[in-house]
Amino acid sequence: MKPSHDTPHVLVADDETYTTLMLQRIFERDGYIVSCVNDGVSALEQARKLSPDLILLDIQMPGMTGFDVLKKLREETSTASIPTILITAKARHPSDVEHGLNLGADDYMNKPFDPRELLARARSKIQARRLEENLQRRTQELQALLRISQELSQYLEVEDLAELIPSLALGLLPGDIAILGVFDEEQNVKSTHVHVNEVAENYMGDLDEATIIGELPENIDARILSEADTSNSPFQYKMIAPLDHRNTSIGFLFLASNHEPYDEDRLDLLNGLARQASLALRNAQLYEVQMHYAMVLEETVNERTSELKSTQQMLIQSEKLASIGRLAASIAHEINNPLQPIRSILDMMVEDAHSNRPVDIHDLGVIQESVERIRRIVSQLLEVAGRNSTSVGFTMLDVKKVLEQVISLNRKLFQHADIALIIDIPQLPEIYGNKDQLEQVFMNLMLNARDATMPGGRLAIKATHDTNANEIVLVFSDTGQGIKAEDIDNIFDPFFSSKPNGTGLGLFVTYGIVQGHDGRISVESEPGQGTTFTITLPCADQS
Repeated sequence: MKPSHDTPHVLVADDETYTTLMLQRIFERDGYIVSCVNDGVSALEQARKLSPDLILLDIQMPGMTGFDVLKKLREETSTASIPTILITAKARHPSDVEHGLNLGADDYMNKPFDPRELLARARSKIQARRLEENLQRRTQELQALLRISQELSQYLEVEDLAELIPSLALGLLPGDIAILGVFDEEQNVKSTHVHVNEVAENYMGDLDEATIIGELPENIDARILSEADTSNSPFQYKMIAPLDHRNTSIGFLFLASNHEPYDEDRLDLLNGLARQASLALRNAQLYEVQMHYAMVLEETVNERTSELKSTQQMLIQSEKLASIGRLAASIAHEINNPLQPIRSILDMMVEDAHSNRPVDIHDLGVIQESVERIRRIVSQLLEVAGRNSTSVGFTMLDVKKVLEQVISLNRKLFQHADIALIIDIPQLPEIYGNKDQLEQVFMNLMLNARDATMPGGRLAIKATHDTNANEIVLVFSDTGQGIKAEDIDNIFDPFFSSKPNGTGLGLFVTYGIVQGHDGRISVESEPGQGTTFTITLPCADQS
């Protein structure tokens, strides 16, 4: 077994017994461990077995020369980096020196030699090798930590990371068991996660984590634990490192072994792993908090949305009931008005009949007019009731033809009223609609314009095709008396009318029909200047 790393081990290979004893005495007096052989074959075997820190190799030896041994040493991986000094009394020619150095010798000395020079050269070669070994080890450790960092960054769940970290610790460092402890906000151990190798499982028995770790110090720092720290632990060698994040301890990483002692280098490596682990764990904890917040927020939004929908439905239902109530009150008022004269006249006619007085023809005329008014109101109410079924009877329509037919029917009325008609209707795309209903809309707008316009005025009807929105725009603009500013927001309400004998249902029906055709109707008016109604209807989909 190779001696302690702190005590250098020298292998001397020389066929002269006196020289071998002298070299052994020189190096042992300086604190070295020395092994001696007297031939090349034995030198090669011992180099493989002992892996010494330095080989002093004579060139002239039986069996194998020093050059042959050196060549074999440099060919094998396990011995290729062992510092070797060639010592010779005969091979002094520069070509011999060149040959030895080319084979991989680290130095070349001639016999006789100064012991102080030899020791100085030996120390230099051993120190250089140890520095190289430390550099290689540090490079490998940094590469390992980089791989571990990359692996840890792939996990976002705290539980997955907690299970992975102890496993990574045993993969990076020698040990029988690794334990990760995670703290809660009060710095108490909330959970522990253990990874054990097969050897440790055989003698751990029923020991729990607390027994294995021992009593934790109040402030955990990276250190190699002594027997006093964990007296009840079944493990001889132990070390611990804190998991800190921004001056807050979130846990610890514990490693124990019964086979290899821990030194400061291994403690540094464990501490490096702990720093990587603490960062990954904290990120995972923050991710869980964020995800929990997002879920709670989504649930809250869903609840509020459901409440809003329920409230909206209640408001809609309440508005519907209120609208029905207002409509019923308006209907009762509108029908009650013509009923009043009917009732009064009938009462008088009953009295006249009892008194044998003749029936007044004028009274019958009033009754007839009142009944006709009630009939018109009921008829238009039936039309209003059916406006939600506007899709019934829908076909492909040529709006130009429908509008021209309505204009033709009303042309004489406008001539008699001395109102000019200005028509600008180009060929238009077809729409999908109900011919009778659209005729009623156009008829209502023309008759309203006629009633509002004085002789000598005009009504302009213009149609255009908005290609960008693929809509037909119809404009009815008169030069009539206009609509008062306080009334313009009410003209589409049921039973609102500025006409003495109007029912107030014409524009209400018009509005409903236009909406049933997925269209829009708007009004602009200025008292004394005129009124403009604009209707927009979507063109039929030609695809």
